[in-house]
Amino acid sequence: MNQDYSTKWWAAFTCIAFLEAILLVMLLSGQTSTQLLLAIVVIATLLFLTPRLDDVIAFTFERGTFESKLSTINKKIATSKTRIDKLVLLSMSKSTYEVLKLISSGNFGAYKMTEGLEREIYHLRDLGYLDNVERIRNIPYEGNNLSEHIKITDTGKQFIELRKSVEEDK
Repeated sequence: MNQDYSTKWWAAFTCIAFLEAILLVMLLSGQTSTQLLLAIVVIATLLFLTPRLDDVIAFTFERGTFESKLSTINKKIATSKTRIDKLVLLSMSKSTYEVLKLISSGNFGAYKMTEGLEREIYHLRDLGYLDNVERIRNIPYEGNNLSEHIKITDTGKQFIELRKSVEEDK
């Protein structure tokens, strides 16, 4: 709700400020009492709330309105979650993800360093998912276990867990 500091609000604010000033003068002149201190606190609170009166009024919700707003927010959250899940799934091809999972398992198995596999390893390294890959071209062309030459990073492990959870939710 927009704040409209119209003449009536400024008049109320000025009157309350004037009363606060009188009470403070009474306090400083030595006329201290519990009622005087309470009046100063009440008027100071009014000074704070007067410009925000529209906000205080707008804060009071009817139950139906509140539930409606909550329902709308829940729908937006569900839509956002669906989009984020889809983004995670689309961020990496199925074949590249399978290579990442096999490397992560520690038992990739027999391999031949084809152009496609080499490209996927470069891609995974560039994403920060693979570690200990100084020179991919130095990896033997064939071998029994590619996981002996390449290790996965913590970020790669987190990606695998995130993607697994998204796939399980679907």
